[in-house]
Amino acid sequence: MQAWKQSGAPEAPQLRNDQARSHRTPKGVEWSRHRVVVATGLASLTAFLMVAPVQAGAAGPSLPVASASSAGLVTVVVTPVTQPVPYDASTVGNATVDQQNTDKRAAKTRSVHSRVAAIGHVQQDLPAVSGVVADVTPDQLAVLNAQPDLVVTPDVSVSVADAAFPTPTRAPAAVFPQTTGATQLWANGINGKGVAVAVLDTGIDGLPDFDKRLIGGVDLSGEGNPFQDSYGHGTFVAGLIAGNGASSNGAYVGEAPGANLVSVKVAGATGVTDLATVIAGINWVVAHRAQYGIGVLNISLGAIPISSTVLNPLDQAVETAWQSGITVVAAAGNAGPSNGTILSPGDDPLVVTVGALDDNGSIVPASATTTTFSSVGPTSIDGWFKPDLTTSGRSVVSLRAPGSTIDTTFPSAEIGSSNFVGSGTSFSSAVTSGAAALVIQSGRGNAQKGQGQASGNSNNGSLTPDQVKAQLLGTTLPGPVGNPMVDGHGALNVYAAVTQSGLQLTQTVPTVATNIGDTVNLSTTWLTSSWNASRWTGSTWTGSRWDASTWTGSRWDNSSWNGSTWNGSSWDGSSWSGSRWSGSLWDGSRWSGANWDGSSWSGSRWSGSQWDGSRWSGSSWR
Repeated sequence: MQAWKQSGAPEAPQLRNDQARSHRTPKGVEWSRHRVVVATGLASLTAFLMVAPVQAGAAGPSLPVASASSAGLVTVVVTPVTQPVPYDASTVGNATVDQQNTDKRAAKTRSVHSRVAAIGHVQQDLPAVSGVVADVTPDQLAVLNAQPDLVVTPDVSVSVADAAFPTPTRAPAAVFPQTTGATQLWANGINGKGVAVAVLDTGIDGLPDFDKRLIGGVDLSGEGNPFQDSYGHGTFVAGLIAGNGASSNGAYVGEAPGANLVSVKVAGATGVTDLATVIAGINWVVAHRAQYGIGVLNISLGAIPISSTVLNPLDQAVETAWQSGITVVAAAGNAGPSNGTILSPGDDPLVVTVGALDDNGSIVPASATTTTFSSVGPTSIDGWFKPDLTTSGRSVVSLRAPGSTIDTTFPSAEIGSSNFVGSGTSFSSAVTSGAAALVIQSGRGNAQKGQGQASGNSNNGSLTPDQVKAQLLGTTLPGPVGNPMVDGHGALNVYAAVTQSGLQLTQTVPTVATNIGDTVNLSTTWLTSSWNASRWTGSTWTGSRWDASTWTGSRWDNSSWNGSTWNGSSWDGSSWSGSRWSGSLWDGSRWSGANWDGSSWSGSRWSGSQWDGSRWSGSSWR
């Protein structure tokens, strides 16, 4: 355990629910090897977790729960309609531009704070999205909703109880380092050394498998210790990223066993947090990127999208991290196999969104099969092509957090004395975050040698997030399904991602929001996606793998991606509202008709009893 001190007594563990959110100011304890400061935080989303011996079910997730107090106050995140810093790939990681961007966001945050404080009670600033989190009365909410240049988003919550726990059909395994080719890289000194992965989760226990590589963190959950995982999810995720196998005599090793870890704890023993706390955690990562050498941010948390990525503050936060030079890896979600079930922030166009496949305990990639629980694209509101890739996520073995909620609830999932087995896209995301660390380490080495695309960029000699994403997506192996909406570009192949350097992917961020219920033309969203070959350069994108007949022509237009299959009755009208999102999948009228029009986001819809009591809890959302 690292030495620490704390300015102020830690708060006792507390449940982040409606009973604890009125005028709360939870404290986040920031840890490093030498110092600790106290920062304000908030509280909810869900970990994409299925604990085995189990496999995730196919049921959709619960709808978000908005936080409300017994006094009738509602908690909301308020952001500007237009962010002050548009995405610019050419300046990613540039220290001077980073500071200028930070100043612009700070100025806009102060402006939003001043306006909201004149109306309601501001709990905390959220500079990553140039906004604030606030408590407001129904009347104050109506005033905020009337501001044409502000976006008001409920501080939503989702529970990990959405996960199902059926009986497994195969033995647990941890062969993903061999399947992805990571073990071949370790033999050549590529193990993630010098790259820090920030894990935004439930904390990370200081286990021997992390040696001295758990270098810092912050606790925004209120429990006061980022190195105590009282729920058990974050430690499992961290083990898949960077565990060195010390607790299992080398039997269970993470993808990048030399990488450093930074624990960004946003949830405690309940495994529940909220939108504002997650954004605060992302903001902390951006602010401490240089201090800890953070190159990757793993987010195995998410929520059902309730707005376009252009307006969604969680998507805006991860775009800020990406702009700062951090590769963001997000889980697709466990809401498959239906289309349109990718969760936020995995729905964001920039981030690396990861679905789960079943490696079936084999080191042969061709033996992998798809899973029924992994969320499927396109994204529900904007129609973005997701996921980006897939990797092992079913019945994988990682580290156990002794005495944690998961540990005590599922004792049959223990493997030996130190390990655990679980399934979910959380864990596929973790494996990919480790792979990203390997790619970044290799890129830095090439830069020092004056080789590859890392030389000459502005990201401190490292690959930019776009370049990391290009290496990961452009070198995948064929997926088990071959459907872009199911397994993305294919199965992770980190050995090729490191050894076949030179890929470039041009990414853009949309600026026009899609309205809920609008028809989505997939032939249009394809143009800005990573499937459009014109957005790529590099030798890997030549030859038969990316030739005309495979990636252009009839495969992407009219009958295949536009005509009757992806336009018409399948993807417009009732497909994106009404009956497609009602019935057993989303439970009745919650996703259809008037729920998403006009009054849905203003006036009485978000006032009074609409935000408290049974409407936002219990059976209403199951």
